[in-house]
Amino acid sequence: MKSAQTPVVDHRPPMLRAAIQTYGSYIAASAGGLINVVLTARMLGVSGRGELAFLMSATGLIAFLACLSANEALINISGARPGERAALAGAGVLLAVVLGTLGAITAWIVFRAVPLAGIPLENTDILLAISAIPIWILQLNFLYLARGSYDLAVAAVAWVSAPLATLACNVLFVVADRMTMRVAVMDWVIGLAVSAALVVIQVGRTSGFAIPSVRLLREILRFGVRSHLGGVMMTGTYRIDNWLLGVLGSARDVGTYSVAVAWFDAILHLSRAVSLTFRPDLLRASAEDAGRQAARIFRICAVLVLIVTVGTVLAAPVLCVMVFGPEFEDSVLDLRILAVGAFGVMALNIFGTTLVAQRRPTLESAVNGVGFAVAIVLYVVLIPPFGASGASLASAISYLLCGAVAIALVHRTFGLPYQSLLPRWSDTANLQQALLRRKG
Repeated sequence: MKSAQTPVVDHRPPMLRAAIQTYGSYIAASAGGLINVVLTARMLGVSGRGELAFLMSATGLIAFLACLSANEALINISGARPGERAALAGAGVLLAVVLGTLGAITAWIVFRAVPLAGIPLENTDILLAISAIPIWILQLNFLYLARGSYDLAVAAVAWVSAPLATLACNVLFVVADRMTMRVAVMDWVIGLAVSAALVVIQVGRTSGFAIPSVRLLREILRFGVRSHLGGVMMTGTYRIDNWLLGVLGSARDVGTYSVAVAWFDAILHLSRAVSLTFRPDLLRASAEDAGRQAARIFRICAVLVLIVTVGTVLAAPVLCVMVFGPEFEDSVLDLRILAVGAFGVMALNIFGTTLVAQRRPTLESAVNGVGFAVAIVLYVVLIPPFGASGASLASAISYLLCGAVAIALVHRTFGLPYQSLLPRWSDTANLQQALLRRKG
């Protein structure tokens, strides 16, 4: 076991290669996840798919509530003080166990207390789902630790392994004609466990484990809590739609909506992957340089997201009806509405990451607070009369608003000119040259 004070030397990979690896892992994970959605939708039907999507989304939301955003502190401290990575790894395990257990208990209480007339859930299915909460937090903590030390390739492999392991289990049970709601939940938990194990083993191999001091735990929790409100609101905006659809609508609404969301997530992966790849650099950059980097990333992503979004809108009937079946026809409109919101999520991913990396998590919290408040009001207003389409419209509006507020705050904080966000022909070539010069 390595000492907590063992010096660690980071080897920065060529960032273009790292960005491609990370984005590739998101695409592969999205493809695996999408196939899982297709399999479960075909085997369980639209209502069964809705029940599964509701249970997974609600569990994921509670898991994030329980994690206290310790992962944000872990990556920041890891980048600033590499000699403490063994203790940070120990803290990642300890917090996953403690916070995960508290989260699982809370989830059980919530599932039993909230009435769900349109989505009947069995106790065994609930218990299986909430058992994933400590595993989910463990995976999140160690993914961020790996990224903080530029171990991006391993983080990419661990990220993609979750949906692929779930897919392997799902295919096995589909072939055996044993696919049920309970089996689908179990396969999801297995996928998370495989992913967590891979990244924990790698971080342990490179940094070791040490018992964290009380001082370090306090520092982690203090920083995490500061950024947690914004993270809760952002995650809530992404996940509470399924919950409110389950409460205010029906399992069928959740089922059709989940199909649209599965395709929508594919649009979001580019900005997510790029922001994660560049976060170690943003941690080490000056405020002025961080703003310039973020603007350059935004300009390139904006063009690519526009191309993907237009293609998604045009191909929506093929993506929803031909892939999933005629009973998912209502997903076409939902997907087209959601696709417009991709630009807001892109801005939030890039500039929200910049704010947190530059130790301004409160500002990111303000961004997400605005979006969350607007989303809740719109969900309550639009879901009862319009069902899944109302949820799609509410989500798209809240995403766009979040992106606009994030841009405004970065403009105010870093003095970033708005015109610097307009795409330039020279961006791609200049960025590639800069990235290729950044060797470890």
